[in-house]
Amino acid sequence: MTAKPLLTAFALAAAVTAAAAALTRDDLSDADRVRVEAVTKPTTDFSIGEPFEAMPGGKATTRKTRDANALSHPSANLSFEDQQLFLVGNGLFRKEWVSSPSSTQASDGLGPLFNARACQSCHIKDGRGHAPASAEDDAISLLVRVSLPPDEAEQKAIEAGLRVAVPEPVYGLQIQDFAVAGLPAEGKIEIAYEAVQVELAGGEVVELRKPALSIGNPGFGALADGAMLSARIAPAMSGMGLLEAIHPADILALADPAMPMATAFRAGRT
Repeated sequence: MTAKPLLTAFALAAAVTAAAAALTRDDLSDADRVRVEAVTKPTTDFSIGEPFEAMPGGKATTRKTRDANALSHPSANLSFEDQQLFLVGNGLFRKEWVSSPSSTQASDGLGPLFNARACQSCHIKDGRGHAPASAEDDAISLLVRVSLPPDEAEQKAIEAGLRVAVPEPVYGLQIQDFAVAGLPAEGKIEIAYEAVQVELAGGEVVELRKPALSIGNPGFGALADGAMLSARIAPAMSGMGLLEAIHPADILALADPAMPMATAFRAGRT
């Protein structure tokens, strides 16, 4: 997973977390403690740059051009082997897949149902997606989850971390709005917006847009009664390599043993 793009902001977050944890160490000298506290102290003035911003990600800070590809640069301290992994992974991330059979056998296997032909179609330039600007636009980087209200037993399983949600019997947990030639898609994601006025704490009134989701032209029959729809914007991919670099054992060592997900993880159910 080191092939995922790395962003200095995430590197900074990891560094701050590590520095904050360092404050609890008994072997830290008073001088080091003062230095760490100064580096991690939250700012109160956003009109000027903060101290220590010359290399906010430490050795991971990249000096690449800050353009539309700003989120696609690798960490500056990757080894040659890890840079190779990054480039290979980034190539796969941008690849547009096609359905089988195809003359391009290295890129076939798409479908039969799908949401996009390439990972980057949703995670735009390795960044986050966006909701459709209007009801007429395609929801290419917006994913719609579908599920049914759980009964008592299913709710207990969800709370115990044994399942995520109750799938719709035909469409599962996710609407896939594209299909290969000759097959119907599961449906067209339709989104309508309602203007809602919200008063802020200072008395200002702003107008927000409240989305309403629906599935048009369902390809395999109407959704079950009570089916619930929920929109998801494709998240940014930057920093995923930093997260994947953390060994699962280190995560479990800090996990609350009373949490259901930690118990399920240890039992190999996730």
